[in-house]
Amino acid sequence: MSKPYLIIVVRAKKDKDSITHVLENYYPSWRDLTQVVTLGGERSAEKAAEKIRDLARLYPTSYIAVLVGREDYHEVASLRETEQLANVSIHVLRTSKLRNMRPLEAAVNLEKAKARLRLKLSWIRSTKCYELGYSAYRSSTRIEIPPHPLYDVYFVVGKKHADLYSRCIKARLPPVFLVIKRVHDEHDIVVGSRRVAEIVIPENSEPYARYVSPAIYRESLERMDLGSTVDVSAGKIKHHERIAENLLRQVYHAVDPDRVIVPWSGGKDSTAALILALKVFGKDKVTPIFVDTGLDLPLNLHYVHYVSEILRISLEVEHAGIDRELERRELPTHENRWCTKLKIRALYRAIRRVAKRPLVVVGDRDNESLLRLKRAPIRTHEGYHQVAPLKFWSSALVQLYVLMNKIPLNPLYQIGFYRLGCYICPAYRVWELDIAESILREENYDELFRDLLREQSYLIYQASQS
Repeated sequence: MSKPYLIIVVRAKKDKDSITHVLENYYPSWRDLTQVVTLGGERSAEKAAEKIRDLARLYPTSYIAVLVGREDYHEVASLRETEQLANVSIHVLRTSKLRNMRPLEAAVNLEKAKARLRLKLSWIRSTKCYELGYSAYRSSTRIEIPPHPLYDVYFVVGKKHADLYSRCIKARLPPVFLVIKRVHDEHDIVVGSRRVAEIVIPENSEPYARYVSPAIYRESLERMDLGSTVDVSAGKIKHHERIAENLLRQVYHAVDPDRVIVPWSGGKDSTAALILALKVFGKDKVTPIFVDTGLDLPLNLHYVHYVSEILRISLEVEHAGIDRELERRELPTHENRWCTKLKIRALYRAIRRVAKRPLVVVGDRDNESLLRLKRAPIRTHEGYHQVAPLKFWSSALVQLYVLMNKIPLNPLYQIGFYRLGCYICPAYRVWELDIAESILREENYDELFRDLLREQSYLIYQASQS
């Protein structure tokens, strides 16, 4: 690549040698996507910060992860200020110097530095909204989220979804709020800048509250303005967009495909990937493929066709026949996901039908699994070139990006789903199975779909309409 996707910044040459060794042993597929640079041994935090800003100006379409030892800089506040830039993260190690770390420990800290790119967030009290990244507003408060490689952050949008959490903690929550998704099914509920509750959402039992702040029962909670959040974060969202677009263009020129394929499930990630591909390559070169399982929830089918009309694109539909296969098989399980194999087979059948040399654009993101965490954003899969432009994005960034482009979020998210799939999906949690059953009992899908879109539109444009 002419410009690296990820730049790793360390203080001195010995630190560079150490992290280069880590890349060679733990990240061989990242070789052509990563560049390691030093701060020239600089010990002044202020001067080091200026060098980081210079790098950000020189490489506006690269992510910049800075790893410094605990004793490299006695005052790191100046370095931290550079994190107001959308593409910069500063990770201070627990050890004195990077060079003193064992390779595996250094690799773990590199993942934490990457995670900080995704988990930076501020609450701006004056405008009742969040900003992606750390804000320069005087009335802002940083939401401190541990840089865990598998943590994510997303917005609960919609009264129906919020009510599920409200019932769990036995307190009324506003219709839009922030959730920090941790590991082991743990979720922190954050309203404004305050963590008000922690709930656990197990796969095989009902959700329950592990902690609820006493203040939630005696104080009114701040209401978040989703429209202002989109507006305030627009500059940083567009910065992430530029990095993703640059990655897509560089891969396209290297591969020279005859078609750009976007496997589109209707979920937020594949919808964002589709928007990006259409912006970069245009409708004439992009083909979205929707795999119809035969067991998709009606609201998802409504959404896919509705957004296709908004984008004015021709949708390629391939039937996986899971509904027919279910007549002679048992339900899929975690150990036997035969349904996934049929979906993948259907997808590649459609790809072969529409392209000879495709470039496949997927919505994969880092925090979704340990496997995807180490996977490079460019790879070859099943003989096809694949690129993941949302690699370092959070769910919150994906949500705001879709909304900023005047596309509604899938209404299934509004009523409580975290992931989308057919209604026999073994990955569904108990509360998602309950929601799926209630939808399938709903007779008037069209009316429910319209009501959810109207509610979402009201939330997004609430400020401007008033």
